[in-house]
Amino acid sequence: MKDAMKLLENYKKIRVVNKVLNIAPNHMKMKVNHYALVETFVDAIISANQEGCIVYCNPAAKKMFGYQEEIIGCDITILMPERYRLKYQIGMTKYINTGLTRIMGQTIELVGLKKDGIEFPIELSVSACMVDNRYFFTGIIRDITERKCTEFKLLESNRKLQELSIKDSLTNLYNRRHTFHVMEIEFNRAKRYQKSLSCLMIDIDYFKNINDLYGHPFGDKVLVHFSSFLLNMIRSTDIVSRYGGEEFLVILPDVDIKGAMDFAERLREAVSKHTIEDKERNINAALSISVGVSSFTDSTLNKEEIISQADKALYEAKRSGRNRVCCIQTCKTV
Repeated sequence: MKDAMKLLENYKKIRVVNKVLNIAPNHMKMKVNHYALVETFVDAIISANQEGCIVYCNPAAKKMFGYQEEIIGCDITILMPERYRLKYQIGMTKYINTGLTRIMGQTIELVGLKKDGIEFPIELSVSACMVDNRYFFTGIIRDITERKCTEFKLLESNRKLQELSIKDSLTNLYNRRHTFHVMEIEFNRAKRYQKSLSCLMIDIDYFKNINDLYGHPFGDKVLVHFSSFLLNMIRSTDIVSRYGGEEFLVILPDVDIKGAMDFAERLREAVSKHTIEDKERNINAALSISVGVSSFTDSTLNKEEIISQADKALYEAKRSGRNRVCCIQTCKTV
């Protein structure tokens, strides 16, 4: 905002000087002062006639765009990427014919093009005046590369902070808190549009034994490996989270109880055929999982009930011997 106010202030100064030139008795002295002002201006100042031919560039403009005196007489479009040139020409033609444009007197952000072909972000303010029934345009240009870099870094930092707030640091899956938020959205959608919605509660069998036998670093490796394995098994619309410890929750939008049971069984079978290795320690650990399945029904009161039903089904799967899939809503264990 300060930059914009400063730019507008400078712009007004130049217009005031131009007006004074027309009425001052000692206009030659004022003209010299005006020239000195624009020549030492820290921002680029470029003037062009209505044909787009550049008639003036201050030193800051030459430095900014990488030109010397050869820029005088060139078409103004050499200072902009080719993809913007047609739009500029259409806009200028419209202004010359109708006096209508969105940029005149405004400060806008555009992309400039240096002599060496490098594009960079700029802030531009343009004014127009008539001399002998011909338009002349003067633009004040500021290189905002540094500001844009700062803005990008800030946005990236905010994005990373947002990601940290919803992701589990070990597995990079969604955390429990974010999963409740997603489940709330999916539950409301299923209830409103009478869509199917299921969830799986998954537990890695005998995970404590893995930690005790091979150590916690290998246990962490198992969690990371299983998380990746799980992500490769689901659809892009499904949501996976680390619910806590060795428990994982999978939300399956638009999947009924039968589809959820079928998927859970495919997952269980695939895991049972899989091993995790640590070649340096000569470890080749087999895994199995227990899965509890639940689904949205007309009598389901809230998202917590779906998760609770899946949790109860998981308990039943573990009580029945582990390495199996259970759904208490259908009284089925496989």
